[in-house]
Order: sequence, then C-alpha cells, then structure tokens
Amino acid sequence: MRKLFVYVSGVSRGNPGEAAVGIVLTDEQGHLVEEAAQLIGRATAPVAEYKALIEGVRRAAAYSPDETVFLTDSPAVANQINGISQPREPHLQYLNQLALELLGKLGSWRVNYVDREANGSAHRLAERAFRQRVMSERERTRAIRDIEASLQTLSLEQLHKLQGFIQRLRASSS
Repeated sequence: MRKLFVYVSGVSRGNPGEAAVGIVLTDEQGHLVEEAAQLIGRATAPVAEYKALIEGVRRAAAYSPDETVFLTDSPAVANQINGISQPREPHLQYLNQLALELLGKLGSWRVNYVDREANGSAHRLAERAFRQRVMSERERTRAIRDIEASLQTLSLEQLHKLQGFIQRLRASSS
C-alpha cells in the first residue's frame, strides 16, 4: 500500500475516568481499510489520545504503507510527537517515546492536528465503545433476570441437572 491515512481519537469520561479509543484507517482514495473501537480502562484524556495513536501505529504497520499520515484532534499529542513541545509528566514521556519508537518502524510518516469535525469518525468510534459496553451490560442483566425467573419453575431434579451443566460449562471454558 502506498499511502495510508489513520484517524485516531482517545476519549476519557472523567480525568481520569473510563477511557476508549477510536481508530479509522483509509487508503489514499478515502476507502475504509479498517476501523476499531475499544475500551482501554481508566485513563486521563492525554493518555487516551496517546494510546489511540499507539494503537493506530500498530494497525498501520500491518499494512506496510510507504507513507502514513496520522490525524489527531489532540493538538498536544501532535505537537509533542512532532517535537514542538515536550510532555511534562513521566507517564506521558513514556507514551511519547513508545509512540516515536513505533513510528520509527514505519516508512515515511507524519502526525497532523485536525479539528474534531475532521476527525469525527474516529471520535464517534471511541464513543461507540462506551455505548457497546452499556448495551452489553443491559443485555447481561436482562438475561440474568430471565434465568432467575425460569429457575423458579424448575423441579429439584431439573435444578441438579442444570447445576451439573453449569459446572461442565465452566470447566470447558477454563
């Protein structure tokens, strides 16, 4: 692949708080190559932005592009990666160094700041990770409630069979 565009966004709900990243890779014609939305645990906004960039670099490297353009809506990350400013906190210095090491393994690359609107697809993916977790939790709660209601109608013999099934299920997933 000749040229790859990688849109990255990190979001934190709280500072620190639950955090997520969104990554969109497109080719030079603007066709979607890959996208990702994932929760990354508890982090500050700057950490989430760096982790989005790092994940974007890892994903881009898999395509071995000749040139890669990273687009972020974090002016601080763009400036720090480009050497205009330096991160002050040791954990951000570490993430900056890690990102630069990974970027060094690519061919030609650059990191550009873009406003949130231009980076909307990556930002929406990061937000989607939060929604997917909430939907999954709701579905799990509903399933547990339905199972509990069903348990009330089972005989003791059926409950013992179910208990054996659950033990086998746990053993097979270990």
